[in-house]
Amino acid sequence: MKRLLIALIITLPFLLSAQTITEGQSTMIYSLPKTELVVNAVVEKITETPGEFYQYSERYLATSDVITSKQTFYRLKYITLTPRVLPDKERTFTIIPGKKSLASLITVNDQGILCGINVPSVNTEHQNQTTRKVVGNSPSNKLLPLNEEYMLAGSVAKMAEGAAKLIYRIRENRMDLLAGDVEHTPTDGASMKTMIEQMNKQEKELTQLFTGTTTVEELTQEALYSPLQAVKDKVVFRFSSFDGLIPADDLSGEPFYLTLTYEPVKTAPNEKKKKAREEVFSIVPVTATVSLDNGQKVFYQNDITLPQLGELMPLPLEAMDRYSRAYVSPETGRLLSVEQGQK
Repeated sequence: MKRLLIALIITLPFLLSAQTITEGQSTMIYSLPKTELVVNAVVEKITETPGEFYQYSERYLATSDVITSKQTFYRLKYITLTPRVLPDKERTFTIIPGKKSLASLITVNDQGILCGINVPSVNTEHQNQTTRKVVGNSPSNKLLPLNEEYMLAGSVAKMAEGAAKLIYRIRENRMDLLAGDVEHTPTDGASMKTMIEQMNKQEKELTQLFTGTTTVEELTQEALYSPLQAVKDKVVFRFSSFDGLIPADDLSGEPFYLTLTYEPVKTAPNEKKKKAREEVFSIVPVTATVSLDNGQKVFYQNDITLPQLGELMPLPLEAMDRYSRAYVSPETGRLLSVEQGQK
């Protein structure tokens, strides 16, 4: 059966702060899991850009509803909260097993988290959500062709006048086309539709030279929280219309509160028990109720298993032999089962 016999330091750099290793000595290293809360906020990044002729919009298009300065702001769409499993540096253990020790048969996954004894490795899923989507109108730096009179004028006002006249001409041609007051009317509906769409596009691009453009970019911003205790209305991040998600200590944004409650695992000391020479630990995890809100609306509420708030429990090595298998969940650290194999 495939198993991991030696855990190398170079593959587990996070252990260096918690463990001291003797060079050249065969050492078993394993970690128990902890759950980190990943908040993914889907936001819209809205960028408004003024048109090149915005100062002449009221004169030539009779409208003052235009963008006059470039600005970027954020709008929150929705929030999701996802548990993510990581190795717990505070519960990382080093074992120097004897020749016949069952501890030499421990199995860890690619994160160094304990999977059991004499069992295959089980890797946890790594979730990485990133979303980027651009919708709406994109700014255009191109002017549609103007005739020589306006291009040679060298005046922004004159060019704005030419653009406005093109807009009105497109509108008149479209009305004539729809009314059938043209010499060459398209013979089929598809051609008519194509011509109308081209006119609409040209009018829109010219109009944006006066009214400005708006770009909406949809993206996901992330905030992390590692629960270490029960909390009530703890500010875990803030949301700013100018920057999106910002740290909890940045008072410029709206606070989002996390509440976490759980019942601790009840334990009773056993003074008669002698400490084993070698122990491999699992966890009795807790199930916590987690909610996230902004004081007005609840965005998330669910029960989540948190191994880091649970209690350590040694595996029953004294009841096992080299043919036994102990399965430990790499997500929760819980002992799942102990099976006796055939000799």
